[in-house]
Amino acid sequence: MRIINDLTEQVDEATKTIFRSNAIELLSEPVRNIVTAVWGVKSENRLPTSSQQQIDKIISPMIDTIHDTLETEELRGIKDCLIEYLIKRLAISEILFMVESYKLSILSFEQSKSSDIHNLANIKVAGHA
Repeated sequence: MRIINDLTEQVDEATKTIFRSNAIELLSEPVRNIVTAVWGVKSENRLPTSSQQQIDKIISPMIDTIHDTLETEELRGIKDCLIEYLIKRLAISEILFMVESYKLSILSFEQSKSSDIHNLANIKVAGHA
């Protein structure tokens, strides 16, 4: 169980680092860029963006470290592919969750500001200066 907790913590820290380091760019890029970066594939014959490069620099070594940690006879072969798939899927999910949560908080903030502006017309004067 400790190995699973360590693995989860490594992925959590990696995804948090990716988001903190690339938040502005991640928020402005299409979501598919995150997916292709985590999987380490080119996106529609374009060069990787700087955020995609950063994601790959963090995800690839993390996967190697986790593979080394879990290297046992029963986990070799097909199970290695399964572990890599699960780690990448988890990283994608966490990064996308952070991006969407941040977008939602910005949207909520902007909506609260705009509703305050609409309420300005309804303000009643309480006294005289």
